[in-house]
Amino acid sequence: SSHLESMLYDALGALGGLLADDSVREIMVNGPNQVWVEQRGCLLPLGLKFSAQDGFNVIHVVAALAARDAGFSSASRVLDAAFSHWRISAVLPPVAVLGPALCIRKHGAEIFPLRRFSVPDGGLPTPETFCSEEVFREDELLDRLISWLVKGRNLLVSGGTGTGKTALLNALIAQIPKDQRLVVIEDTHEIKLDCPNHVIFEAIPSAGVTLRDLVRQALRFRPDRIIVGEVRGPEAFDLLQAMNTGHSGCLGTLHANSSEDALQRMVQLVLQAGMGWSEEAIARQVGRSVQGVVHLARVRGVRFIQQLQQVEGYDNGRYQLS
Repeated sequence: SSHLESMLYDALGALGGLLADDSVREIMVNGPNQVWVEQRGCLLPLGLKFSAQDGFNVIHVVAALAARDAGFSSASRVLDAAFSHWRISAVLPPVAVLGPALCIRKHGAEIFPLRRFSVPDGGLPTPETFCSEEVFREDELLDRLISWLVKGRNLLVSGGTGTGKTALLNALIAQIPKDQRLVVIEDTHEIKLDCPNHVIFEAIPSAGVTLRDLVRQALRFRPDRIIVGEVRGPEAFDLLQAMNTGHSGCLGTLHANSSEDALQRMVQLVLQAGMGWSEEAIARQVGRSVQGVVHLARVRGVRFIQQLQQVEGYDNGRYQLS
């Protein structure tokens, strides 16, 4: 709400204006007077004064707004809180050796078009265009991706930290026919939806409500598509089961270094469910159920689709990709 935002702006002091700057995606405080931002895909240091006491003040305010213990009596000395427009993580001394550490991630205010993620026709940007906002287009890649969406392919979006997985997921969702019912599952609500028929579930681990619980619950909500903001645990098993039992068009993101690595990571996450399946059996199931992987990269501040590969099965210890 605007009242909560106003309280946080006041507590942030010199950093408050960064929350209103649309070019800034993340604000990072490493310690006293050590402030960095991610701006247009680049990590930049700022010469702002921000003392240890300023850090403690912000953490107290965030804890109060989130109705949480500020952590000073907690052994973990860690605080995570999610609000409508941003997510805040804080770590307190002595765990944070340099002083109170903060990372404020702002949720994107807009849904980018798919062409924003296509590879530049002339290759990656030159030094003169580092961190630019130039939009590139590659029609063949985008047409193939949109075709997958319309046909209801089960897709994974993979990439490293900061490659734009959630932003691309938002762009993909915007291409889904508006007459379909979506059930979205997240650990922190970030996904933006412009379809009229949708429901959003958010996990609350402290209350015993996990992503895995919510994927199971989604099956009872008559979904045309199930979308998981980030697959990172045993919920991978339930998502895989949904994909394999007639729920087409499922989407999810996960951290990985390549398309094939994303499929292998999916196997490892399914193993966490402890269902007694062999790794080989899971790999074959992944090869049958996941039909495409969109892998993102970030080079010199530019985020783009590095790999777009169709999954055609698993054989002789390898995924068949094209």
